[in-house]
Amino acid sequence: MKHLQKIFLLTFFVFISIYQISTSTLADETTPVKILFIGNSSTYYNNMPLMIEGLAKADSIECQVRSITASNYKLSQFATPGNSYNEEIMNALSMEKWDFVVLQEHREPLMQNLEKTQTALTTLKKAIDDSGAKTVLYETQADYMGRDFTINGTSIYFDHNTLQYYMNKNYYHLSGLQDCALAPAGLYYTRCMSTYPEINLYNSDMIHPSLEGSYLAACVLYQTIFDKSAFNNQFLPDSTFDSSHLISSLENETAIKLQNIADTALNLSAYTIQLKKGESKSIDANLKYNEENPVMKTFANTITYSSLNDNIIGVNRKSGTITGISTGTSMVMASTDSGLMALCTVNVIQPSIGFTITEGTLSLHRKDKHTYDMILSPEDTTDKITWSSSKPSIVSVDENGTITAKKIGVATITATTDSGIKLTRSVRVKLVTPTNIKIKKTGGKTKGKKYANVKITWKKNTNAVKYYVYRRMVGKSSYTHIATTTSAKYTDKNKKKGKKYYYKIKSIYSNTKCNSYRSKATKISVK
Repeated sequence: MKHLQKIFLLTFFVFISIYQISTSTLADETTPVKILFIGNSSTYYNNMPLMIEGLAKADSIECQVRSITASNYKLSQFATPGNSYNEEIMNALSMEKWDFVVLQEHREPLMQNLEKTQTALTTLKKAIDDSGAKTVLYETQADYMGRDFTINGTSIYFDHNTLQYYMNKNYYHLSGLQDCALAPAGLYYTRCMSTYPEINLYNSDMIHPSLEGSYLAACVLYQTIFDKSAFNNQFLPDSTFDSSHLISSLENETAIKLQNIADTALNLSAYTIQLKKGESKSIDANLKYNEENPVMKTFANTITYSSLNDNIIGVNRKSGTITGISTGTSMVMASTDSGLMALCTVNVIQPSIGFTITEGTLSLHRKDKHTYDMILSPEDTTDKITWSSSKPSIVSVDENGTITAKKIGVATITATTDSGIKLTRSVRVKLVTPTNIKIKKTGGKTKGKKYANVKITWKKNTNAVKYYVYRRMVGKSSYTHIATTTSAKYTDKNKKKGKKYYYKIKSIYSNTKCNSYRSKATKISVK
């Protein structure tokens, strides 16, 4: 009987374990992919994020989206602490689990102040990374009629194609620097306008997306986020997957054409590359599309490579081999005859081969500052120098090689170039040379009337552990160490009258390297 009970219990526990594993697996399979959208009207027009839910649902993917958007907003505003939208974003990231966060920038900072966008993106991406989500950049459409921008104080007009090109270029630059995915929807607007000119992608203001434009952007974002093409996706007007009637006014044929445009993807093996001057590396471009896509059948679909600045980087048009010509930063573009493009940022550097610091060991006093004089070679080296101090509380050093003496002691300053050349220099912060030295004849017992006592006093140095007293008589060439004292005074007894004497004082520290210099000579004629 007991044997049967054991068998029953064992069978029961095995069944429970299998049930838990199966239900756990089922829960994992049904856990929705959660996407947070942050942007302005180019994101919220026509409820575009909800279209991505529909595309996912048609592919049997559970998906949930949420949007934090504000009209005309820029990423710098979303990234500013204290801003109500920033607080909403930070709360959303900390209180909910997101798989992807989609960031959309306004055109103005993207074109006029890319550095400001980069700073804001760095701030937001850090918060996104900390939350465990992945960042996706959403490149929007250029204004249909183009737009004026102020570049370096000058107003410049960009037509649609030129504006879209620069937006694409800047978005690829940012995505490479931040190592995040890019959904270049604006690029697909340009391709669609060329292939299907009868499709109106713009709202009546010729800036914001029409329903067709938003559907195209959703298809591009869907492919970037899920790595799945929207080609032949059944999220179509009046389909069962459009239960909210988001796209009911969209023509079915038009939706299919937009899926055809969004089907393609041109991906690079790298989006940022660093080269030494004279060095060569290769990037590979991969073109993905459905072989049944009628649009792609009309093109040869060849990939060519080009340099955006031939003075900095050269590139083989067919192979994609890049060569560093001169120091600087530029981009290499891979493009197809169907209008796709992808860009890689290339930074060409010149490592240093020689490094010299002119100064040797320095002796300073507290609060003194000094900037090292350095020579890096060759002249066009891009190496930067990293500075450090072995004892920052004694001597600090900043990023420019400026040292500040803080207190008495000895420190070692180390300078290291990016290419690994290292130099060290010693810095001694010495006691201050004694000042305010006073000498007078003083009373007291002597060995006779022809002699007198001489009293020497000086300003006390609280950091000194003792003082050395030196004396020289007229006619002598050198000073003699005559006394050591711990107080700031000394009496030199039995000095012969009618003679002239010279005295110097030196402050002494526990580390002899930090002793002061001898003071200036002070004389007295004993009468």
